[in-house]
Amino acid sequence: MKPKLFLTIAGVYFLLDGLAGFFMVSGFDFIAYAYSIFCMSLGALFLMTRNEAASTARNAIFMAGFLSSFFVSLVAYYAQWNGLFLDSPAGYIPPTLWLIVAIGFFLVGRANMSSSGS
Repeated sequence: MKPKLFLTIAGVYFLLDGLAGFFMVSGFDFIAYAYSIFCMSLGALFLMTRNEAASTARNAIFMAGFLSSFFVSLVAYYAQWNGLFLDSPAGYIPPTLWLIVAIGFFLVGRANMSSSGS
């Protein structure tokens, strides 16, 4: 997959997940809102950098996308396994989506990594 296409898909996914976070809580929940802002910020970053040429900065963006998505998926799996997320097996869908995004960042970033120091 081309980096431009993947960054577009990931950017839209992060933005939609961030926007959804604002509508999923009642009252003020700092953690939920902070997560939403985090997702929207990364989504904007991915969309703004999708046209950049291969460089160490783009490599770092792919690594940040991989790490953030991977650890969000681990935390979500942990929450689901401990009964803190959803009471149904459908609770495994969001962590699996995050894991798929993390694997995508790793594979696409690795395949299109810049070897120069520019």
